[in-house]
Amino acid sequence: MSIATERRARVSVQVGTQEISFETGKLAKQADGAVVVRAGETLVLATAQGRSEAREGADFFPLTVDVEERMYAAGKIPGGFFKREGRPTERAILTARMIDRPIRPLWPKGFRNEVQVICTVLSADMVTGHDILCINGASAALMLSPLPFLGPVGAVRIGRVDGELVLNPTLREIEDESTLDLVVVGTKDALTMVEAGAQEIPETTILEAFELAQGAIAKLCEAQEDLRRQAGKAKWLDLELAAEIERDHGHTVWERIQAGGLREAAAVVDELAAELGPSISMESTDEDIVRQTQVRAALQMLVEKQRAVVVEGPVREQFGDELRALTDAEQDSKQLRSAKRSLLFDRIVEEVQLPFPVGQAVTDPETGEELLATKDSVTKTTVKKACESIYKDLVRQKIAVEKRRPDGRGTEEIRPIEIEVGVNPRAHGSGLFQRGQTQILSSLTLGTAKEGQRIDDLSLEEERRYMHHYNFPPFSVGETGFMRGPKRRDIGHGALAQRALEPVIPGPEAFPYTIRIVSETLESNGSSSMGSVCGSTLALMDAGVPIAAPVSGIAMGLVKEGDDYVILTDIQGAEDHLGDMDFKVAGSRNGITALQMDIKITGVTQEIMRDALEQAKRAREFILERMLDVIPEARTELAGHAPRITSISIDQEQIGLVIGKGGETIRGLESDYEVQIDIEEDGTILIYATEGDKADAAISAIRALTKEPEVGDTYTGKVVKTTQFGAFVELKKGTDGLLHVSNVGPGRVAHIEDVMGRGDVVDVIVQEVDKARGRIGLKLVAKHENGGLVQPEELIERAKNAPPRPPEEERPRRGDDRRRGGGRGRGPRREGDGGDG
Repeated sequence: MSIATERRARVSVQVGTQEISFETGKLAKQADGAVVVRAGETLVLATAQGRSEAREGADFFPLTVDVEERMYAAGKIPGGFFKREGRPTERAILTARMIDRPIRPLWPKGFRNEVQVICTVLSADMVTGHDILCINGASAALMLSPLPFLGPVGAVRIGRVDGELVLNPTLREIEDESTLDLVVVGTKDALTMVEAGAQEIPETTILEAFELAQGAIAKLCEAQEDLRRQAGKAKWLDLELAAEIERDHGHTVWERIQAGGLREAAAVVDELAAELGPSISMESTDEDIVRQTQVRAALQMLVEKQRAVVVEGPVREQFGDELRALTDAEQDSKQLRSAKRSLLFDRIVEEVQLPFPVGQAVTDPETGEELLATKDSVTKTTVKKACESIYKDLVRQKIAVEKRRPDGRGTEEIRPIEIEVGVNPRAHGSGLFQRGQTQILSSLTLGTAKEGQRIDDLSLEEERRYMHHYNFPPFSVGETGFMRGPKRRDIGHGALAQRALEPVIPGPEAFPYTIRIVSETLESNGSSSMGSVCGSTLALMDAGVPIAAPVSGIAMGLVKEGDDYVILTDIQGAEDHLGDMDFKVAGSRNGITALQMDIKITGVTQEIMRDALEQAKRAREFILERMLDVIPEARTELAGHAPRITSISIDQEQIGLVIGKGGETIRGLESDYEVQIDIEEDGTILIYATEGDKADAAISAIRALTKEPEVGDTYTGKVVKTTQFGAFVELKKGTDGLLHVSNVGPGRVAHIEDVMGRGDVVDVIVQEVDKARGRIGLKLVAKHENGGLVQPEELIERAKNAPPRPPEEERPRRGDDRRRGGGRGRGPRREGDGGDG
């Protein structure tokens, strides 16, 4: 439901050296919430839209977030045939994930209405990153909307330039100068999400950055609250109204459940909504619609709460011990654990005795005896939800209060680790990393500079020479599913692993290869992304990539019950699902290279953060030692079938000579020697080959092509033109020399056509080089004929026996160049070229 409004409002806040403004009431007025966020000349339109009714049968919160990067925002026309934006870019997907993660936990428990947030980048000045504006804009749009969002949240970026922390640095500073790229999102009181890439930054610096971010986030949250006070719509769920209805009518709902069961409680919503809310008629106003929605939402929440309360008590009383015993099943395999869980939950659903009607009574048709009523679908669903809730409470209490993990490990104990390298025989490097029930196979491929990824999005990045891709097939968790390309989660996990390893990847000067790593998740039960970091480090070292330092990663967790809390190392699936924090840290011995944190609760103090980072560091170093036991350092040689890259330098003026007309020469070299050739603007030539001898042959050909002919050099060339006084022989592309008739052999040749013609191949030696006049004089060594060599003496004999030719009047013109293109032997041949010998 949406109601158009003309209420306009604008607020702004100073964050670091940057002013961020929020404006509403001008664009997209039919959306439930719409705001334009601006910093500099970067503008983002953020909209929020939702349904006033819950999705039927949904057991999750159906929230969708999309980021639309429009190329017109940067004054660009999209590439490709269709010339319009297609699927979201990787950066847009990562930004959408950074919006989703902090706002998803901030909704009323049990809220199941569809919500969609769309952030459209309208203008991008390439100075301010639009991702931060998207996060702030999404929160502001939700605050303005009638949706029951329990925000706001604010987002900032922290950089580190010249050793100093910088609030919201420019994109150029992040790209060229900063050793830290940290995005922090939080409420006024606590942080909720962190995403970072760093160049081996110490933990203390990260904690300082958190403190700096919190103050700026509070200012952004206050600005959004100010905007809501000016232009916000009435919320569909009014918490004060909900408390009032629960106080006045909670007993009515309870009595209806006791009398007619859980299903009958739904009828109360309609009855009380008609009593408490305004009736809708042709004279109704927008305020009447809003009030009716608020009443129905409050009643639905009350009914769900009462249903849970009346069921959880009997389930806990009758099956509490069995549910507690089930928490020990976390040590079993996934299949056995799932089987035990389903068996107990199904039995509870069937056997639990509830103090109210659970379904329609059934009578035996033969005896007329009344049988036990079969539970209806609403009752079964509610009982199963109660089992889940009680089980979650028991697991959390076991961890936080009793200090016992579900699988019996200590708080800092890491599951068994198995490591192997060289697993994939045809990949250029590979590593198999297994930690407990999480198994990752990372395979590395080396390619040429031409095979890097071209980036076409709203960022400063134009080309990427290191790519990390992550796959999560359904069999890795024992399930079936569609295989339709990478999902958002896959892209996010791959990007996290890529950020973790980027700081240690050597530059193109030291290692001029394109690198692609693919991490295949073969088994998963806890932090496959950090397993990808470890497996990919092994693959890099196995491939012989000279990384600056090996990197390992670990996933941490937090369970907090009241004042009791415990930080968990190497969390697995259940601890991640039931815990309060998912904290992934990757780095080398020198410091952190990547960080990702999602916090589901408030009250995570700086002390808890410090303890978590220190505990993660100990775990990272432990895993790193295990990795180095298998492969202590990067291999000194590449795999035998990996491409070899050899480089030579030529004069910049000779680049065109190597490329040739329309690329003819370079394509011919690549085809003849089965290599790939890249030429840089400074004259550096990179030759890629799978076999060293082919690279050597290509280098020899390029050296011969670019070498200036000198006296004594020998060439095998083709006769390209004959004249009365001799033949012009092509020594290399663009350079000819004159083989005078007097230099054919030990005797006189009247006509050069008597011994050779155009197209014949001859071996010659340079006798004279006149650089001033551009002349090269040649002497014949041998002529190639029928697979053999004909010596000059035999050619002279042939000339003696040749039939006489009529005298020619044309004489050669003096001063003609013997080389095409003049002094440097470059350029096309002129048909009139000649010489006087």
